[in-house]
Amino acid sequence: MADKMDTDGGDKGSDEKKNFISSKNKDDMSISTKKKEDFGPLLEASIPQNRDLALKEGKKAEAIENLLTVEKQTRLAGDAIATGKVAVEIVKILYETKDWEGINSHVILLSKRRQQLKQVLVEIVQEAMKYIDSTPTEPIKLELIHTLRAVTDGKIHVELERARLTRTLAKMKEAEGKIAEAADLMQEVQVETYGSMEKEEKVDYILEQVRLCLDKGDFVRGAIVSKKISSKTFKDDQLQELKLRYYELLNRIANEKDEYFEMAQNFHEMWNTPSLQDKPEKWMPLLKSVVVLLILSPHDNHQHDFLVRLLEEKKLEQISPYKVLLSHFKTMELIQWSSFQELYKAELQSHAAFQGDKGKKRWDDLQARVVQHNIRVVSTYYTNIRMGRLAQLLELSQEDAEKSVCDMVVAGSLWCRIDRLKGIATFTPTKDPRDTLNSWSNNISELLGKVEKICHLIHKETMLHNVAKQS
Repeated sequence: MADKMDTDGGDKGSDEKKNFISSKNKDDMSISTKKKEDFGPLLEASIPQNRDLALKEGKKAEAIENLLTVEKQTRLAGDAIATGKVAVEIVKILYETKDWEGINSHVILLSKRRQQLKQVLVEIVQEAMKYIDSTPTEPIKLELIHTLRAVTDGKIHVELERARLTRTLAKMKEAEGKIAEAADLMQEVQVETYGSMEKEEKVDYILEQVRLCLDKGDFVRGAIVSKKISSKTFKDDQLQELKLRYYELLNRIANEKDEYFEMAQNFHEMWNTPSLQDKPEKWMPLLKSVVVLLILSPHDNHQHDFLVRLLEEKKLEQISPYKVLLSHFKTMELIQWSSFQELYKAELQSHAAFQGDKGKKRWDDLQARVVQHNIRVVSTYYTNIRMGRLAQLLELSQEDAEKSVCDMVVAGSLWCRIDRLKGIATFTPTKDPRDTLNSWSNNISELLGKVEKICHLIHKETMLHNVAKQS
């Protein structure tokens, strides 16, 4: 009985399910067979008629009211194309009658209507944006921009239009001298997340954000925003102008902090731009800047490696004085500061790096780099030296020579100990006896290993020779 009851219950449930599916299919069929209303004839009749009513007969309000009625019909029917045509026509009529207040009010009205379609809002905003440059006065232009920014706020389908409106508004603020307001406006837009914006426009937008931050004096934020752009982006040949702008802005940031090595790298990237390679009047100043800023950079492994690679560049031969200048800092020979000034002072001080408010500081930095180079040369050839003799070689007073050595020791670029009582500087660290014994033991082990290998090879050759002789 139990089995029979279960079977009967199962059959009943199965029949109900079949009936439900059958009724659902009928509903779907009725929906699919229902024809979508065609508003083509209505639009062909109403749009020209109401355009003439507004422009020729002067009954603008009546024409707009008629078109709003048509817009309601198409909107509630879900016809995005027809609704967009009617909405755009309303905006066009208001523009052609120079009713700027009407444009603002109807853009807001159309954007807030019930069940308004996304595509329609996009078309309305795009149409109204065409009229921004045609506004008769600045206040009217500002009001139209503010209206369009208000209706696009928080709507992802018009994020591209809002970004462009924000940039236009920022330009107006900048023209009024309100740099801080312009920079703050641009910071509101995070274009790096926009999928609808082309790469070139996106990079250009971010560069404008960086520029306004720097003009405002906010170098920290400018540096943060600049990191939104990857250097790999500029491998595209179509972005060469943007690449030059990008590295110019990075140089402004590095210049503020006197980061000479970063500036040298930036100028080198600019010099590497393919579009400049056949224009000596443009690449020569850039290559000169690379050399000047590289010799101003503190010495380390990265700086030395860059210097060696740059000396191998063939185009450097076309500005031979700069190649000779650069080679001084590679060769392990003393540079006499007095002679160095006679040869290069006029040329270097005409360079932009040594002009302006920071010119004197950078000349002092250059002298410090020459002194540091000379100290490295001395430490290479001397294990210890009297401070008086060191000061003589460096063309400094004994106090300044001691300070220069101490600065290098603190920076970690030199090992030195100065015995002030004896007046001797020692450049070779004293070895612990255990370290010496360990080093000697390692050397002996290495030597014995090589001797053993040689003996093995000799024995192998002897055996091969004997086998060949016996055969």
